[in-house]
Amino acid sequence: METWPLPLGIADHRHYYLASLAAEVHRTYFQKYPPLSVKWGQQITRKKRRSIRLGSYNHTTAEIRIHPLLDSPEIPAFFIQSVIHHEYLHHVLGASHNRRFHAQERQFRYFRESKEWIRRHLWLLLGTKRNRNLAIPVVAQPQMVLF
Repeated sequence: METWPLPLGIADHRHYYLASLAAEVHRTYFQKYPPLSVKWGQQITRKKRRSIRLGSYNHTTAEIRIHPLLDSPEIPAFFIQSVIHHEYLHHVLGASHNRRFHAQERQFRYFRESKEWIRRHLWLLLGTKRNRNLAIPVVAQPQMVLF
């Protein structure tokens, strides 16, 4: 029987936990590959944005960078792990978001929960006010970019 990682609770100073979140993703999904360096990206001050790149993978340095806005008590640990998992997939499968990539991405234990969390909380990361009346799609709706 395969065991899955439990989402970690909300903690202050999460930057202390980034290495353990990454280690859990590596141990659970990518054990046959050498572990990658996972670090917080640099903070860019911007009050309002239309999109956000939550993570990136550098093929040259084999390093994953996670957006520093995710280093917050409001962000659940399983969501950060989903971004790390996504970037590890780029290391293993390449840059393309093809069918194989998406199939592997859905193997992440908290894939659905992560998608639902970002659907409900993207406004928090973009620095916009939450609009409760989004039943009708807005033409210039914010986008999330993982790579």
